[in-house]
Amino acid sequence: MKYGPHVLAPTGSDLARFGKLGTVLASFHSDIGFLTIHGRARFPGLFVWTREGKRLAVKVAQGCLLLQAGKQFEWLTGGQVLAGFHEVVVSEQTVQVIDEASKVGRSLWRVSSTMFTHIASDRILQPLKPFATPETMKKYPPIKAGAQVLAELAAVNLGKTLDADGEPIVAAM
Repeated sequence: MKYGPHVLAPTGSDLARFGKLGTVLASFHSDIGFLTIHGRARFPGLFVWTREGKRLAVKVAQGCLLLQAGKQFEWLTGGQVLAGFHEVVVSEQTVQVIDEASKVGRSLWRVSSTMFTHIASDRILQPLKPFATPETMKKYPPIKAGAQVLAELAAVNLGKTLDADGEPIVAAM
């Protein structure tokens, strides 16, 4: 993680505008980096999925953080630890807290601070020794961390196209 392109990304949602039950504030996804560190948000609405596909509402205790594995963590463990799926949705509990906050004149902005950690872009990702088997090496072949991030972004039409070696194809200008 040393020299990794880490990102602190506070996000805000105006629940006065987007506080209707069922409103999706961040759709179902997993993250591309190493670890996602969720701080405590001002309003509930974060949901995570277990490995068995069960959806759970998250409540981060005061003074605590929630850590979720990202795709790079999954890569290093050969899939033993899967990237965590999550979403943010206005739930019945969110609406209840909105109502309580409105009554006392508290801000209706849902603010959360999330830290995305990454392996340094020039480091090779591959399953570590305890997880390196022929099967995991085939599913998670060696790739530079930066190329893995670009491949993940390209897979959802947000990044550059990569060549057969996982290197970005740069168009001539």
